Amino acid sequence: MRLKSDCIACLIERATYECDMVFEEEEESKIAVLKEITCFVCSHLDREGITPAFFGTERERILKLRSGVTDPHAGVKRRSNEVAKALLPVAIEYFNTHNDSVEALVRIAAAANSMEYGVKGYSYDDDAFKAEFIHVLNERLNWNRDSVLSAIERYDKMIYLTDNAGEVFFDAFVVKELAKMGKKVVISPKSDAIINDATVSDWQEAAVYVDVPATVELVPAAACIGVSREEASEEFLRVFNDDEYLVIAKGMGNYEAISEFESEYRQRLIYILRAKCMPVARSIGVKRGELVAKFV
Repeated sequence: MRLKSDCIACLIERATYECDMVFEEEEESKIAVLKEITCFVCSHLDREGITPAFFGTERERILKLRSGVTDPHAGVKRRSNEVAKALLPVAIEYFNTHNDSVEALVRIAAAANSMEYGVKGYSYDDDAFKAEFIHVLNERLNWNRDSVLSAIERYDKMIYLTDNAGEVFFDAFVVKELAKMGKKVVISPKSDAIINDATVSDWQEAAVYVDVPATVELVPAAACIGVSREEASEEFLRVFNDDEYLVIAKGMGNYEAISEFESEYRQRLIYILRAKCMPVARSIGVKRGELVAKFV
């Protein structure tokens, strides 16, 4: 997805939110970082094919470099993980009582993508999410149902690209159940901290907590928002580019990045997310705020 005019304001608003987290009352530091981020955005607006994920990644790198904080979102991620742990029994009960186990897994994966902070115009609160989680699981899901379910049933191998911390605990449960169905699953969290995305350590905590089988292979994605094939490891690209693997891509960052080259992955790509902003919603063709599962 190409950068839209709305994305520019969102990039700066999120940068302000993050500066408030790491600099607290240091106004000069905040202004210096915001100036650098704004200059970077302005100087790259004329580049062809640039996605919001590209700008978001550079924003995070500037913030970490100038603040000296290697994981600005560490506290938010820990809190999200605890919220997810408390809600996992609800998701498991939902799965155990649903009349279609694969559909239940898709709905759990989509509902979990609600856990997000700092997106312009999107309101998320841990306590509200706890109170409403069962309703979120039963929300309208905008999806090409038969195609999504058929692809999951048809493919014996899949690579699962995670998104946020907290959410990754639900992903761990989904992956565990896919493995029990006989699927060979490769899980791909981020190799290092980038926004509030789940890292290898977040995945490992979730995998132990949920008791994910050892057959699930860990192949990290690069520490950038979405997927950067330029920065990805050879091991990641070997799986990601293998036609035998279904790609399950969680979240808006993965959509923003992969949608620019998705034609190369047609018939083996599923996006699962909540469309939290208008540019993403318009690009997919759904209403803002809807849960989405789209087989490409």
